[in-house]
Amino acid sequence: MKSSTGALSQLDAEYSDPTALQVRIDIHRRYSEKPHDPQADVLAAINLTGAEYLADIGCGDARFLASLAAAGHQGPLVGVDTSAAMVGSADLIPGVRGILADATRMPFDDNTFDVLTARHMLYHVPEPVAALAEFRRTTKPGGTVSVVVNRPRTCPRLRELITAHAATYGIDRTDAPPYTVDADSLPPLMNEVFGTATLLRRDNALVFDSPGPLIQFAESLFTFDGIGPGNPHRSAILTDLTADIEDWFTYHPGQAWRDPKGYLVATATVPE
Repeated sequence: MKSSTGALSQLDAEYSDPTALQVRIDIHRRYSEKPHDPQADVLAAINLTGAEYLADIGCGDARFLASLAAAGHQGPLVGVDTSAAMVGSADLIPGVRGILADATRMPFDDNTFDVLTARHMLYHVPEPVAALAEFRRTTKPGGTVSVVVNRPRTCPRLRELITAHAATYGIDRTDAPPYTVDADSLPPLMNEVFGTATLLRRDNALVFDSPGPLIQFAESLFTFDGIGPGNPHRSAILTDLTADIEDWFTYHPGQAWRDPKGYLVATATVPE
């Protein structure tokens, strides 16, 4: 069994290359049952004027910040991530500054930002309350903090299938990076740190009518089920999983694979 440190090392390895992240983003965009646009939901929640000093924590490949810069945002834009590769992506965008830092120990003064966003990252943080407290510390009184997390058990059918195949090679969920918070557990944490939060829930599903995209999506999730990039059984698990998924479509002609998903946008104003 790997320690939590080992699981977090897998997570670091996962985000050292943006390929899997790009796959997941594209799959959600193309195969969601209903329109999937968490970025639009966040923008509606934070209601920017274009002059704000904004930090995006866990910025990933910084496409959110890139879209703000392209739209003419005039205030400073900062992308914070624990992955040097992702910080490098942020630094390549004109008008954006990348910072390598942990969400619970950020190198910013108190009351720095007008707006802080943390999209689809808080569940990777071992101490989410400590991160939320850091978000509050670094955001100005009257400023806005908006956090996005997934619903519990996102895509359970596929995740259970991945887990079952991993188990045949002696891999269990304790090998996976921990998920520390979700759409059910986040609201009381936001209330604890900020006093209150506005909540927007989006329930949806991924729907696949052919095996190829589903297999591609499954592989992009491997690290989160304990099958890290360096796992010696990764290729064999993918081969077994591919056969299983192809068989499902063969024996269910005309049917689509549907897996529920969803997310929560929780937005708070920092108390004066």
